[in-house]
Amino acid sequence: MAHVAWKWLVVAAGVGVGVLACGDDDDDGNGNPTGEGTNVVRPGMGEDEGEPRGKPLNLPAGIVISGDLYGANDITDDCGKQEPGNGSGEYVRVCVPLRNTTGGPIQVEFPPGLTLITRSEGYQNGLLVERVVVEVPPTPGGPGGLPDGGPDPDAYVVPLFTYCLNEERTPSDTGTPYKLGNVTDDAAITELLGLVKGKNIDTDDEVDAVQHAIYSITERTGLTSRDRADLADIK
Repeated sequence: MAHVAWKWLVVAAGVGVGVLACGDDDDDGNGNPTGEGTNVVRPGMGEDEGEPRGKPLNLPAGIVISGDLYGANDITDDCGKQEPGNGSGEYVRVCVPLRNTTGGPIQVEFPPGLTLITRSEGYQNGLLVERVVVEVPPTPGGPGGLPDGGPDPDAYVVPLFTYCLNEERTPSDTGTPYKLGNVTDDAAITELLGLVKGKNIDTDDEVDAVQHAIYSITERTGLTSRDRADLADIK
């Protein structure tokens, strides 16, 4: 728990610095960022109730979710089997267990805009901003399910590293339960995804720029000209 508290303090401090840095360009004269839209209700984002709207993710035939999604280890950032992370997000790192019942490898795509929904009150929902494609090998033992429930020891686990949709909530923690949400069709988020499409988000500054731009949408009134300039600088 001490590590979680420390991580949350680091997140809060980083967000505070980002807000101050962006207040110079687009503000109301009092240092408050205005964005270029209105503060609309976005379910599952910011402090708005519900889950993000959009289309459900359709997995290929023979691919099934095997149990709850769960938070990656908050110290080592892995899902228990040292799999590399997919995506550049820092604060919502979730392990997706899959079973492949087809007998052969199957490609699975996780598209930009996919949301990950917390099952625990007070934790952040996640947003994937990159297209992730993984090849899932056939699951040992075929289509048989788990005899007693719980984690599937034969699952192929996909770590998704996603961005926070709820600034005031706690980052994912080891084992925090999640589920797949919709692929959001929110217009402002869709615009942001277009601005980073095909770019390599590699550095801490680039990750911070994306996260701050998301907060401009989910917590305030939309992307600012500073957000757009920062996103344009990502190559």
